[in-house]
Amino acid sequence: MIDFSEEVISLVQKRENLHPDDPAIQLIWNELVNLLKQDEESTILFLEQCDKKYLYWISEIFEELSAEFQSRAFIDCLLQLQKKYPDLDMEQDIEYAIQSIEE
Repeated sequence: MIDFSEEVISLVQKRENLHPDDPAIQLIWNELVNLLKQDEESTILFLEQCDKKYLYWISEIFEELSAEFQSRAFIDCLLQLQKKYPDLDMEQDIEYAIQSIEE
């Protein structure tokens, strides 16, 4: 059986290989959100241990995950990741994630 991390990495790799205009991106985002939203604790743990490349791609769905979790713990995790990888351009994704809780 494929474990959680392997499944996330597999989806991210599929996303990475798509052309920026490919409509299949939305399908992969949906799959990622559906997988990651199942268990906030596991998702946070995964993100904390995630390498920079995968984190960059997953940041595309931070807003959707935040809307699902409605959790300060998730936002705190994102803010810590931003400090850990200041060169990753995640600020806007994190801002949208914070706004999705406030709405």
